[in-house]
Amino acid sequence: MTDLASCYASDSLHIATYDAVNDPPQPTIAGDVAFYIELARQGGGEVLECASGTGRVTFALAWAGLTVTGLDLSSGMLAVARAKHAGLPADVAARVTLVEGDMRRFDLGRRFGAVLVPFRSFQHLLTVEDQLAALAAMRRHLRPDGVLVLNLFAPRLDLLLPDQPLAAQPRERRSGIDPASGNRVNLMLERSSFDHVEQIRRDVWCYIVVDVAGAVIREEHRVLTLRWSYRWEMRHLLARAGFEILAEYSDFAKSPPAYGREQIWVAQPATPTG
Repeated sequence: MTDLASCYASDSLHIATYDAVNDPPQPTIAGDVAFYIELARQGGGEVLECASGTGRVTFALAWAGLTVTGLDLSSGMLAVARAKHAGLPADVAARVTLVEGDMRRFDLGRRFGAVLVPFRSFQHLLTVEDQLAALAAMRRHLRPDGVLVLNLFAPRLDLLLPDQPLAAQPRERRSGIDPASGNRVNLMLERSSFDHVEQIRRDVWCYIVVDVAGAVIREEHRVLTLRWSYRWEMRHLLARAGFEILAEYSDFAKSPPAYGREQIWVAQPATPTG
């Protein structure tokens, strides 16, 4: 998980502005919360969200009446989540447990009806070994009839070309308003680099905070590193980790797999044979 500290260090603008630039959630994950609620209710039992971040999904599930444990490696993201947790009504707050931990190696001492890894967080695992370790830990925490749900992006080959000039790269931009200060947060993808052998993408993001008078009060550059996986690769990975795939979609409306769309995997522990 190299380079994660660049974005997920406790003093990072990535953490401080995360909710502002992701509210409302990006179109690529439209409908994900309703999708997770539906599957969690079908599975019954408690829900575990790995890489729960600032609690966008965790708290929505709790508001829907589900009991949820949110696990995250970043103390900074958890600090934001805990501040939000403190402001919840007592009955909703009682359904949420927040835990600092590594999705590759954790032991919560119980099993869940559903384990979720939303919004591409599985792609922070930069090696197959890390991916398998995480899947093994998740499988240990699932009931035999429980479900695992993963969301990844499906690679678009035109966006993974090497040696593109900066002008040719898509300059993704986002912005939002920090509700506490009223400051505007502007976020821009400055450049990307690729390791095509290891399937790793490193994005340099520029964060700019502008006050209500229009003055820049803070600017920062952070590196976000993700590993891309192909659909065929995920099928093999899940099988190798002891899962049976129940469904795969390209969006949260349950559309069939499609090139360049999201990868949404629903799986359960495979039944031992022999």
